[in-house]
Amino acid sequence: MTGTGPVLAIFPHPDDETFTSAGTLAAAVARGIPVTVISATRGEAGESAIPDLDDPERLGEVRERELRDAMQQLGVTDVRFLGHRDSGMEGSAEADHPRAFVRVPIDTIAIALATTIRELQPQAVVTFGPEGMYGHPDHLHMHHAAVRAVALAADASHQTGSRSDPWQTPALYFGTFPREEMLKLLDRPGSPLEFMSEEARNHVGVPLAEITHVVDITPWADTKLAAITAHVTQTGEGGPLQHIPPEAIERQLHREYFVRATLPWTASEGDGDDIISLLAAEHRAI
Repeated sequence: MTGTGPVLAIFPHPDDETFTSAGTLAAAVARGIPVTVISATRGEAGESAIPDLDDPERLGEVRERELRDAMQQLGVTDVRFLGHRDSGMEGSAEADHPRAFVRVPIDTIAIALATTIRELQPQAVVTFGPEGMYGHPDHLHMHHAAVRAVALAADASHQTGSRSDPWQTPALYFGTFPREEMLKLLDRPGSPLEFMSEEARNHVGVPLAEITHVVDITPWADTKLAAITAHVTQTGEGGPLQHIPPEAIERQLHREYFVRATLPWTASEGDGDDIISLLAAEHRAI
């Protein structure tokens, strides 16, 4: 038996949840486990060569709809937005916008998220790890805010929202990808991450040996592909990810990778009874 609460996926931009964990979220829904997806922003600062989408507000509207469409492919109906603005890449003009996500204090974000965690009482929270997949400032900011939120939600002395009962989230996972595979992608001509410095390359993804949970999502490969395809402004013609090689997409459709965080209230670092632990155990048993 798995935990009775939902899975809560917390990410900064539309499409982050799809590339990291869409198959796992679809597997949870298929087993009757509710899923809630929170996006901090609407991805307003994303690059797009698609006509009429050079305006951040218009792009944000379209990307919000794309996220809802992508989650519909997975059977996820509870999609929420925090209302912050995409900060763009490090050093970009978007990072100076008054509503830029990276300008919002960690505790401000964490308190809002902690309220939702207490409301939902999730069996597992999924977010980015400390490497932020490839170091995007919003990814890193979300990591710190989500980790802080899980701690605040469990703190009996901290009052948040209308629900005062603390909740010790049983499992916290960081969605990631093997560093070895990401470096192969970086070396491809036309890679969307070809701008990265040698130093930054040393911190993309997580070494395979440090990944704690691998989920076989092959039964949901078509579902994940449909979700990826729904993010047209990113993966369609004119989008920044249109040149991802087919073999890289193919790898995304069969395995998803997570690092399980150590929480102060967990008895051990071993598997629990949450859905991600269960799915990973089934994969190891194959």
